[in-house]
Formats: sequence, structure tokens, C-alpha cells
Amino acid sequence: MDLLALLKDQPYFRLKQIWQGKFDPRFNSYADLTTLPKGWREKAKNLPWFSVKLIFLQESENSRTKKALLELFDGEIIETVLMGRINKKETRQQKMRYTVCLSTQAGCPMNCAFCATGSLGFKRNLTVEELVDQFRFWQRYLREHNGGEIENIVLMGQGEPLLNYDNVKEALNIFIKFGKIGPSKITMSTCGVIAGMNKMIEDKDFPPVRFALSLHSAIPEIRKKLMPSHQDNFFDFLIDWSKKYHAKFKSRTHFIGLEYIFLSGINDDDKNLKALIKLASKLGLIRINLIPYNDTTGLFVGSPNEVLKNWQNELMKKGFTVTIRLSQGQDIAAACGQLSNKVDKLISKISK
Repeated sequence: MDLLALLKDQPYFRLKQIWQGKFDPRFNSYADLTTLPKGWREKAKNLPWFSVKLIFLQESENSRTKKALLELFDGEIIETVLMGRINKKETRQQKMRYTVCLSTQAGCPMNCAFCATGSLGFKRNLTVEELVDQFRFWQRYLREHNGGEIENIVLMGQGEPLLNYDNVKEALNIFIKFGKIGPSKITMSTCGVIAGMNKMIEDKDFPPVRFALSLHSAIPEIRKKLMPSHQDNFFDFLIDWSKKYHAKFKSRTHFIGLEYIFLSGINDDDKNLKALIKLASKLGLIRINLIPYNDTTGLFVGSPNEVLKNWQNELMKKGFTVTIRLSQGQDIAAACGQLSNKVDKLISKISK
């Protein structure tokens, strides 16, 4: 019996007791949860406190980015990343603040041409416990290493979140209720699954987290080549969907994020820039994130920094809020698009 089977049909107060306990640093097993009936603790005593097991941990040269290779109960492998920054607003001492990047599936079915995760193929969806335990893993890691605090969660690791809709929704609500992470501090990134996007608008229980779309080209033919999951009517759908999104999430913190990776000679010319301006102008409140390409396959070359800066200037002239992502962890293949579970290379490093 696993935790999910044990939790089935349990009343809410029992679920609350369990999740409060799992986020409490004082506890290391279900036996420690004295708020639970003795019989329940007896049933759960042989269940692992964590559903993920560390295989290997890498740290970037500047020590601010860490990547963990985790094994699941059935032997599948996922990666999760911890990205740190100094909070300059601290007055007494500088404290490191962290963003956790979570995977939502083992492997990924989307097969985006520029992403190393796509080469893994799709294995399965992660359970609610496996989603939550990636966050708990980093919480414990930081406590044991006298680290800082986790202030943000991004669902930008392996997998497509909206293809694991129910488990992702439940995990997000758990983070908000028990992990002390506000919804505006959580960002879910998607390739653009129409059914899932519609469902999150209609679903009253879907939490008000931030939304980011992996765009990478506003020209349908180019996006289709880069992202085989792109549907012919997607941009028309997106324009209509954005109105519904803004009607449901009226806060200014709930802009639609557009993520754009720069590939030299493919999606970085004036034609692509004009197409992005035209599309973005129809989406209401947005924020555009320009992303340097991190080589994963050898099939593409990233655009020069000058191109990203020029796009930023031109887009800002049109009134858009535009940032250039400062990628972290390239030296340990922990940056955007680089998560590929290179177990053989990692194990060889351990044995040296």
C-alpha cells in the first residue's frame, strides 16, 4: 500500500494533518505524527517519508544552482533544480533566496526540437506525492546545509504540466496551503495544451498561479517545426482564451507570460519580431521573457546577445514589459531545456 491508497476517501482534516506533518522539519516518519490515530500510524509505518530518492547532486561553479537526479519508486528518473539569488533588500545580512524548478512528468511527450527532455520520450505522469516531494527534498537540503529560503516555484522542469492536470492541480493547492508559497510565487509553464488551458479557466478549484506559455515563434509554420504539438488554430484560440484568462484572474500580477528561446537564423529575424508584436498586442496584460538558447542537441545555435537586446528595445518601444532571462546552471546542464537525465555520465563522475 502506498500513501495515495492510504489517503483515499480520508476526510479533509486527516489529509490536513498528514500534509502539515510532511512539511514540518521536526518529523522524519509517519510514526512521528502523533496527531494521527495509532492504528493509522501503524498502517503507514513502513511507507517511505519521501517518495523520491537522491541518486546524484550537482552544484554549479558559483554554488548558486544545484541539480538533483531523483529516483522514483518504480525506478524512473527525474531531475529538479534549485536556483539561488542574493536578496539585496536584506539590511542586516544577505540571505540566499531560492526558486525551485519542478518536473511534472517522467520524460516528456511534446518532443520540442530544442529541448533535451524531449529525447527521453514519455514515461508516465508524476503522482501528487512525487510532485510535492521534489519541493520537500530541497527544503530539507537547505535546512541541512544552513541554506536560505525557497520563495518561488516554477513548473518548468521535465514534462508538460497540463497533461498531468489533476495531480498538478492538487500539488499546487498543497504548496499554497501547507508549503507557505503564495500563488503569485508559483509559475506554471506549458507548451499550450488547448484542453488543459480551457479546463483551468473553467475549474473553480484551479489555484490562481501565474501562467507562462512556451511560444518561441509567433509564425505558425516555424513554431510547428520547433514544437510538433502546435495546432493549426492555436493562435486564434490563444487570443480568445487570453480574454477569458484576464476575466478570471483580474490581478495585475496575473499577466500571461510569453517565453521565447532565441535560435540563430530560425526565429530571431525581423519577420519573427513583427509577428510577435502583432500577436502579443492581442493578448492583453502580458510579460515577454527572452531566453538565451542553452545547447542541448547540437542542432541549433543560439542568437548573439545583441539580438536579444535589440528585440527587448523594440518590444519595449511598443509598450511591452520585457525581460532577458539570466540563465543559471549551464555548466551542470540545469538551465532551460537541458534536463536530460544523463545517468551514465553522472555515475561515471561518482566512480572517479
